[in-house]
Order: sequence, then structure tokens, then C-alpha cells
Amino acid sequence: MTDLRVCSRKKKYVIQDYSNGRKQIKDKDGKMLFFKYKKEANAYCKELEGAVIRKEIKLVDRHKFMDKFKEYGLLRIAQAEMEGSRETVGGVSGYKSYHDNYLSLHFPDLHLDEVDGPALEAFILACKKAKVPHKTNTRMIQHIHTFLRWCIYKKLHQDFSSALEWKVGSHGTGYLEPDTDAEMYETKCDVITNDEASNVLHLVNANKYKDRKFALAYGIFTFLALFGLRMSEILGLRKSSINFDTRTLKIDKAFVRTGLAHKTKNQGSNRTIDFSVSQAKHLKWFFDYMFDARPHNKFLFAGSRGDGPIGSYTFRSIVWKTYETAGLAKMRWFTSKNTKQYEVLESKFKEFPTKTWRHYNATSYINNMETLGLTPNYIKERIGHTRWTTTVDLYGNHNDKANFEIRQERAVKAETALGYNK
Repeated sequence: MTDLRVCSRKKKYVIQDYSNGRKQIKDKDGKMLFFKYKKEANAYCKELEGAVIRKEIKLVDRHKFMDKFKEYGLLRIAQAEMEGSRETVGGVSGYKSYHDNYLSLHFPDLHLDEVDGPALEAFILACKKAKVPHKTNTRMIQHIHTFLRWCIYKKLHQDFSSALEWKVGSHGTGYLEPDTDAEMYETKCDVITNDEASNVLHLVNANKYKDRKFALAYGIFTFLALFGLRMSEILGLRKSSINFDTRTLKIDKAFVRTGLAHKTKNQGSNRTIDFSVSQAKHLKWFFDYMFDARPHNKFLFAGSRGDGPIGSYTFRSIVWKTYETAGLAKMRWFTSKNTKQYEVLESKFKEFPTKTWRHYNATSYINNMETLGLTPNYIKERIGHTRWTTTVDLYGNHNDKANFEIRQERAVKAETALGYNK
């Protein structure tokens, strides 16, 4: 696809290729073409367009969308694997998985200069017919937009305005959106109740002396219950992260797929959390246990071999084994390729096995702000957010018992205000 136009420049006329960043057409010797008369330039322009259509000449190297998208995905992964990178492989691996699982099957065979809003619409329509989830479709469009901006930066093509303006549901494409709210919006995280949390904590406390895995379970759920940490933050804890003199826990690193990252999820996640004297007793028990077991490993949740922490699979399997024992999950354990595997058959925490404790912490803080005198700044910093609005939006709308009682009280007041309670 070419878009040749005659333009005036310095009292002369030139031909520019608008499909290639408005580059000026040159002659076969690489010199800029100038015309004294516009009529002469128009005639040459038409002749040039005909030669391009007949494939007698090629003005610019054209690139296939799929080839460049895959190249970009592999580049992002390679950059994430570089030492000191603030990106993680998990964070950018979506480009490759989207290419392999969806774009290679449903995206039209187009060159970069042919990609526009209708092309993206046709792609999402094909994905919807193939029953690809709506959330996946919207994320793929976001990834494609990022890729197209990179193409502009690399001067592979200049005009993607139609594609960059398009998103699912815009420009009369509401038919591509799902019929139900369950598909349309993010799945809400079920918050563990006080009774369920108490049951789990009593269970791990009663069994912590049995063996290493029970001790790890005690440590994992202690940090989940007291601080609501993310899994990557727990695995990134070093023995030096805890200061029992000042009773503080320093969160400034995370252990991700590529290893120890000297950064947290965001700026607000880099924080120092205080703990009480009674909480210090639980933390001290686990600290002493792990120090005696692996004194030369700097990580608090030290692995049984090497100098790193326990793996994410070990972490998750311990969590699910604990839930199963506590009656909060039905599991299937099996061996595949000489490796013990598991399948979660039923659990309300299936989507968010550890995140539920993060919600449990934040919800408890928000619901007891006035009673305990907690400030918004203290809560957001403890949770690891930069903005208080983020904390409230994510955790301030859970329907626990306290919220139910508050809503009932407000309902009675509303009834009185409307004159129905006389």
C-alpha cells in the first residue's frame, strides 16, 4: 500500500510517500526529485503508483505484522532477562504467548502498513467466535498498541492512528463485548473470614514442630496473616530484612522468575512495616528455625539446596496442602514425569490462594479505621500502595460481617429519612 502525494517545497514540487513517514521520493541514484511544474509532478506520481501496483518497483521494504510482533516479543523477553532490568520475564511473556496461541491463528495476514482499526476488529471478532475470553482480547489489543508505538519509534511505519484509536467496544463494536458482567469485569477476590483465618493459623501453629514443610507453612501463613505480603515479597525476604530491636520488617526486594529483583512491584511497595511484641514471638520462632536449618543462606525462606529461597511451586503446594487439611479446598495429588503435581478441584480461593490474605489485612484495617485510629497514610503504606484511592478501590468494598452491620444500620436511617419508618 502506497500513498504518494505531490507537495510544494521551496517553490518547487516533490513527491512524498505518506505511507512511509512522508519520505520524499528519490531517483535511482538516490537524489531527491524536484519538479518545476505541478502538472509534471502529478504525471510522474501517477506513473510511479502504477509501477508499484504492477510490482515493477518497490519504494520501501514492507514488513509482515506477525513477523515483527514476534520479533518484538522476543526482544522484550531478552531485555527482561538482562541483569538489572526493572521488567520481569513474566511481565512481558504475554507477547510471545499471545502470538503463539491467538495471533498466529486469528490475525489477518497483513503488512504493517495495512494494520488499522477494521483489521483489529476482524481479529477480535475471530477470537470471540473461537471463545477467547474478553479479558484476554482487551489485553491483546493493549499489547498490540504498545507494539505499534514501537514500530513508529523504529520508523517501520508512521501512521497507525486508526489502529491506536481502536479498542473493544469503540466505534460501533459493542457487539464484541461479552453479554455478562462476569466476563466483562475482573473476578473479585473472596476474602478469607475471621473463622477460616483462625482455623488455618491454629492448624499451622499446632504442627510447626513436625517437619520442615510444616515449619514453612507456619512461616508462610504468619507473614500472610500479619502483613498481607505478596508471594514474591515473601520469597524475597532475607534474614536481614527483620530487625527485632526496632520491630520492623523491610520490604525492598522481590524474588521473581529470573531471580532476586532489587525492586518491588511499584514505588509504594518499597516499605518498612512495624510489628508488635506479641507478633515478634511468632516471627522469632520461624527466624530461629530457619537460621538453624540454613545458617549460610541469606534468604529467610531458604531452599533445601543451593543459596536461593524455596521455589514458587513449593510455596504454592504448601499453601494448598494447608488449605486441604483445614477443609478449605478439595485437591487431587498425582505424579507426572517423576514430579508430584496437584490440581485444585474445589476452593473459593482457587483464583487467589494468597491474595485473599492481602485483602483480609486491608479490609480489616479499613473497617476499623475509626475504632483503632488508623490513618489513610498508615494503611496505604502498610499495604504497599502509593495512593490511598488505590487501597480503597481495591479493598474497601468487601462484604464482611462488619460491612453488613454498617449497611443494615444505614438502611434503617435511609428508611427513616424517606418517611417509611414512622
